[in-house]
Amino acid sequence: MKVSDETVRRRLELPLGDWSTTPGLRDSAVLAILVERDGEDHVVFNRRRDDLPFHPGQVCFPGGAREGDEDAVACAVRETCEEMGLEPGDLDVLGRLPDRVSISAFRIAPFVARLRSPRPYILHEAEVAEAFEIPCRDLTRPEGWGFTETSHPLARYRHVPFFRHGERRVWGLTGILLRDVVTLVMGYAPPV
Repeated sequence: MKVSDETVRRRLELPLGDWSTTPGLRDSAVLAILVERDGEDHVVFNRRRDDLPFHPGQVCFPGGAREGDEDAVACAVRETCEEMGLEPGDLDVLGRLPDRVSISAFRIAPFVARLRSPRPYILHEAEVAEAFEIPCRDLTRPEGWGFTETSHPLARYRHVPFFRHGERRVWGLTGILLRDVVTLVMGYAPPV
């Protein structure tokens, strides 16, 4: 499955770097990266190290917290480059997904980007345990999707989507963001 950059740009908001800052929440930004391998698009994920204080071992999109007065696009690109060993010129930021709020008190500005050419990732070993890719065609298969219930007191949603790919599980806020990517970018509505 291929997702054209023009389709992404047409379906998403412009990739503006403004923050929707909310008192009590920290600003953060992530990139859902599309990369073509062997004629097929994939989405890139990180798995956090198991010894990190926040969300240990969880699957996430590359990105992180705002530094200084940088805008949201600059934050997402900087954090992604630091985590993945990429250069800013390797990425084309194509569009912006709806902002989301995490249970760890972050307002996340999510963007979709294209990695211009496939390459090995050089991971920031202090933060990232591994990087992996899931083919877009697999993300549009209903059998990978499900929902889990959460009782976390700060969770805005109690019925949280997840995607299972082999032994990997994309869930929590990343599951919500992935559902946004699949619905808005790929035009596929995972089962409810």
